[in-house]
Amino acid sequence: MARAAAPVFLSEPFRVAVSTVHGQRVAFAIANVDDEIQSHHARGDFYEPEELAIICRHFPTGGRFCDIGANVGNHSVYLARFMHARRIVLIEPNPLAIGLLEANVHLNGIDHVCDLSRLGIGLSDGAVAQAFIRTGHDNLGGARVKEGQGDIPIKSGDELLRDEVFDLVKIDVEGMEIKVLEGLKTHLQRHRPKIFIEVDKRNYEAFDSWCAAEGYEVLERFQRYKNNTNFMIGARA
Repeated sequence: MARAAAPVFLSEPFRVAVSTVHGQRVAFAIANVDDEIQSHHARGDFYEPEELAIICRHFPTGGRFCDIGANVGNHSVYLARFMHARRIVLIEPNPLAIGLLEANVHLNGIDHVCDLSRLGIGLSDGAVAQAFIRTGHDNLGGARVKEGQGDIPIKSGDELLRDEVFDLVKIDVEGMEIKVLEGLKTHLQRHRPKIFIEVDKRNYEAFDSWCAAEGYEVLERFQRYKNNTNFMIGARA
């Protein structure tokens, strides 16, 4: 891996892992090789390849993607590079991930399709205005938004994404998924995008109820970890 001086959006030096994936050069900024996601990038691999394959089966080439819980940009980089997404809106509240995410967008030359204007904002159902982030050791992807006092602004998806239309929305918010869905209620009823969502096992029943009430059905599912399952859902015909 090459070592680079940090650009303006990173406060610490980082390394750049460069690899060839599907015949294309891909680069990722690495700040912690022990981090769950960054360890894959350091080896030249994308994180969660099975999940990415599911998304690609349902995402139209040149489509519009919303990455809620973007972390360091793994899924967005993949869809921009290999599915030629024409617009990607990234939402990530964790300040520890944002610098790496911005670097990865720049390193892969996808600035022109990525909207980073919502970084630093968390999504919920709109009931609270602020939160703080609790990050697990060596796992930025396990960071959880804790509503209440804090310096992270919280909005509903209906407010934050009012003028957007997406072909697919990815939601990976570490147990907050039902609140995020409720906050997107008007948007989802109006536009009916497909949704790829990680659901915590404590929320399975609530998720089933939400799908039944909102007219969505499970198209595919994949379980990587024992405490949650990923679902691809789409609007019933």
